[in-house]
Amino acid sequence: MQESEKLARAWIDGWNAGKPDDIPLATDFVHSSPFGTVSGREKYLDWVRPLAEKNVTSLKIIRTVSSDSESAIWFEMGTPNGVVQCCDWVKIERGKIIAINSFYDATNLRE
Repeated sequence: MQESEKLARAWIDGWNAGKPDDIPLATDFVHSSPFGTVSGREKYLDWVRPLAEKNVTSLKIIRTVSSDSESAIWFEMGTPNGVVQCCDWVKIERGKIIAINSFYDATNLRE
């Protein structure tokens, strides 16, 4: 298994375990999603924790495609309103996740 896939899976596993602080995010981590772009690990975690508590009931990995430094992870996000198909493009450097671009329909999610 590629290191990028291991880190992409750690991303999903950290949220499922309710331990986002344990996810190996770089200090200068950048996350882009339908809600916008957030830069900085702590700023991202402070912003996303309450959103995840309201909107995410489960995450189930369907498939990954990986190279040395990037991984696409397709997963289902369980929400109070049903299941949302998601794909995250995860970039890594030096054993940390440096960026994620998330693709999903946010129509039924609350900010």
